[in-house]
Amino acid sequence: MVEHESGDILNLTSVEKAVSGCDLVFHLAGLVSYRRADLDRQYQVNVLGTRNVMDASLRAGIKRVIHTSSIAGMGIPEPGAVGTEEIAYNLQGLGLNYCDSKHQAELEVMEFARKGLPVIILAPGIIFGEGDTHAHHRAIFLAVSKGWLIGCPSGGVSFCDINDVVEAHLSAITLGRPGERYALASDNLTYKEAARTLAQVFGTPSPKFEIPGWLLEFVGSSCEALFPLLGRRPPLTRQVAWLSQRVIFFSADKAKRELGFRATPFAETIRRTAKYYLKTGAKGAVEPGLV
Repeated sequence: MVEHESGDILNLTSVEKAVSGCDLVFHLAGLVSYRRADLDRQYQVNVLGTRNVMDASLRAGIKRVIHTSSIAGMGIPEPGAVGTEEIAYNLQGLGLNYCDSKHQAELEVMEFARKGLPVIILAPGIIFGEGDTHAHHRAIFLAVSKGWLIGCPSGGVSFCDINDVVEAHLSAITLGRPGERYALASDNLTYKEAARTLAQVFGTPSPKFEIPGWLLEFVGSSCEALFPLLGRRPPLTRQVAWLSQRVIFFSADKAKRELGFRATPFAETIRRTAKYYLKTGAKGAVEPGLV
């Protein structure tokens, strides 16, 4: 039986009520945004909200807390390197409010771990899978399916299959060491490699060139300035444009050793989820092939 309890993680009393009588807490609430306009709200939700969940869990005597973070809160590996959980955060002062807030949330988590809270941090990369509501993910699938994606950024990132992430969370109920962080990466790919895989699945042309970073940042800044005037969310921001030029690869070796993490190849994820991403508002898109 599943019981639903509505509440607000910014209200400590509400959180205390939610965790009362529980043995296990999954903390997945957060505000994902790279818009400057969301800076204050993001700090409240991602940092202060996390503090409330950890505080209430500690005082309730919760036996295990699993905090869902992100590789965004870990930092960027040195050029040519694949990052591990030991990386030092190196994005301060760059105006990356989502990255900063997720890092600050992890600091809150570790502070409560030192107080005795049995908490584990799981940090996935970009997640693709059923249930995803990110409009830009749907837009990418649609653009590739129609052969519209002719260029891509120069960077790369760790991608995750939603099934792998869910399995890691379930494994963390009994596996893993409290006070430890685990990076989750199903596949490390440049955006060019990822786009090529998408194109192969759909049988459409691969992107032909890398989009210059200066152009991406100009477009991102322009979108942030103009789209709010039209009452619309910007489809690209300066922060996303800046990050898209970096290669942000992380190793899942620690999660494989201690959580039994299993990585699904990116191509398999795309073949399985393509119909899901195209099923809404995708008139004219071709069906994925079986490559």
